[in-house]
Amino acid sequence: MARTSMREQMNIGHRGSRRSTLQPTNDDERQALATEVNDIANTVTAPFESKFAPSDMRQLALVAHNHMKPAMKEFIQTYSEVLKKFRITGTQTTMRMCKTLWGEDNPDIEYGLTCTSGPLGGDAQIAALMCMEDLGALIFFVDPLSAHPHQADIDSLNRLSNCGNVIVCPNPTSAMSMMYTLKGALEGGSRGLIPSFFETLESPAVAEYKAQQELALARAVTGGQPGEAAAGRPGLGTDPSMYFRAQDSRPIDTDSDDDDDDDDDDDDEDEDAGELLDEVNVRQARRVSLAEPSFSEAVKEKGLVSNLYGVKPKKRSGARKMMRSIGKSMRKIAF
Repeated sequence: MARTSMREQMNIGHRGSRRSTLQPTNDDERQALATEVNDIANTVTAPFESKFAPSDMRQLALVAHNHMKPAMKEFIQTYSEVLKKFRITGTQTTMRMCKTLWGEDNPDIEYGLTCTSGPLGGDAQIAALMCMEDLGALIFFVDPLSAHPHQADIDSLNRLSNCGNVIVCPNPTSAMSMMYTLKGALEGGSRGLIPSFFETLESPAVAEYKAQQELALARAVTGGQPGEAAAGRPGLGTDPSMYFRAQDSRPIDTDSDDDDDDDDDDDDEDEDAGELLDEVNVRQARRVSLAEPSFSEAVKEKGLVSNLYGVKPKKRSGARKMMRSIGKSMRKIAF
């Protein structure tokens, strides 16, 4: 069977790119397409009655980066008839646009939360609304050509939008298309067209993530054997030795014959070893501070070095020998 090249599969012509057969090629055709776009916009922006009150639905967020704010203002002006039917939330500048155009005290409009500016936490506030199950859609005009000091917040907002499976429009074209859908849902009273405004949804990946979390928890509780949890095996409780057995910590024999010449180390080295062991105890106590208090206290009482590394602190046969034993044990344990 002859192999078809990628160029042939894409039907690329001599100009090096595949184009739509309906792409305008002259001014008349471009004008005809612009007329079609305007006709659709006029249909969407015509006055209509919504079968849902703003309070019946979750909030609709409007966000725009600085270079995209003029485009957002034009978008709000054009599609006010649809947007006013929702509880609008957004960052500070965007909300100021809406209140200037529609009136801050307009009794026919129900505003949502006014968040702070994006770099000061506005994007994080909108993400929090999503986690609190009060956000149905996000219209976010992103500036793809500028660096943002709050990029981590932007990424978090976009990621949580995908986790929550809410409607997201990242540019004016997608937002314009969504206005047609939103109007159809409001005018026809169809919750099925915009389910994220009425119900908490989630990405298909969330179910798999939750299953993995349950498995990880079962392994932690049963010491690597999830099936034993169902069989009634007791949890870790407050006995730290069970925790360290679950982590497969094996004792180190500090009385081995390795480096017998270390037995002649002086008392000063023993004292240094003891001080270092005490410091290890303190640091390891901090590592388990997230565990339940009773468990953490029990670990501190029994001595972490003795339980975690299998080294007996009271039996010191030399500083170097003791530290070498600890080093061998640490290499065997995955922190």
